[in-house]
Amino acid sequence: MGDTELRYLLENGRLPDTQPYQTIAEGPAGRAYCEGYLRGLRRPSGNVVTTVVEFAAPRGLVEALFAMQRKIEDGCFSHGLGDRGGRGLPLFNAEMDAGNVSYRIVLVKRSS
Repeated sequence: MGDTELRYLLENGRLPDTQPYQTIAEGPAGRAYCEGYLRGLRRPSGNVVTTVVEFAAPRGLVEALFAMQRKIEDGCFSHGLGDRGGRGLPLFNAEMDAGNVSYRIVLVKRSS
C-alpha cells in the first residue's frame, strides 16, 4: 500500500475505500508476490507502493473473500478488496472493527 493508505490504517484501524483493487494475497507465496512490488519485480498500476502489511485474519473471513473473488497471481491466490476487484472491503473492515483481524508492517521502501 502507499503512504496515504498506511496512514489511514494506522489512524483508523481499518482500510480506506479509496483504492480500486487493494489486493490481499494468502500465505508465503502471497507475501513474496506483494513484496515484489517493493523489490522492483513488478510494477503497480497507478498508486505508488511503499509498504507491505501482513494481516492475520480468521480462516472463515479468508474463505468468504475468496468465494467472492479469487485470482491466481504468480503462484498465489489473491482477492481485490476494492470496487474493481472482489468488493470484499466492507466485510474485511467489519472484521477489523470487531477486532478479529490484526496487522503488522513487514516491509517499507523509501527512496535513498
